[in-house]
Amino acid sequence: MNCPSCHQEMSQEKLDAKYGKSFELDICHFCSAFWFDDLEDLALTPDGVLHLFVVINDNRPSQRSPLATAMACPRCRQRLVLMHDMQRTTRFTYWGCPGEHGHFITFFEFLREKNFIRPLSAPEIATLKQNVRTVTCSSCGAPVNVETDAVCAYCRAPLSMLDAKQVETVVADLKREASKRETVDPALPLRLLEDRAAVERSFRSNEHGPFGFELTDSSGLVEAGLAAVVALIKGR
Repeated sequence: MNCPSCHQEMSQEKLDAKYGKSFELDICHFCSAFWFDDLEDLALTPDGVLHLFVVINDNRPSQRSPLATAMACPRCRQRLVLMHDMQRTTRFTYWGCPGEHGHFITFFEFLREKNFIRPLSAPEIATLKQNVRTVTCSSCGAPVNVETDAVCAYCRAPLSMLDAKQVETVVADLKREASKRETVDPALPLRLLEDRAAVERSFRSNEHGPFGFELTDSSGLVEAGLAAVVALIKGR
């Protein structure tokens, strides 16, 4: 399959789905986006979501390609339509096929859809200003002057970070799924519980303030948080 935006060949990643099934997800690393066929997005297991954390973190392009203004469905060639949706209180966007063959969504919007990203609070923005002058917008890659702005001047996305509580919830869900399996490593539930505690310590550590990771002027807050979680996943 070719990417709806840049038309380069997409790579495939095999992911666990619900009810013991699996599917191959199409990914464009140049555009930092996924193509989900039909209801594949809803079939993801917690383990599949954590696996995508690693995929997103390990394939971050040095320079993000802007998406095309007009894109076509790779299945039926109909023009994709920009869609606005909401997950709980979080708004997100994607490009859907009118023929319901699937949808195209960026890494950042996927994390918003799964409720992994939240806007910074006023105290967190104040702390951020004490540490750095600018950060990279996790939505479009543009620089954001944190001394004057709380949103990106280019795409209007608010300064956001990875939500540690939601990460903990997914790890806890994975622990519960593992405990239901008939054949399972007896040490796995304990390791998952340790992972959850490690995620909490990482995000609430006083070493780097409330963000739990080192901030630089070239950092994207979501990317930095994602890298911290992926380090824990790989260390497991």
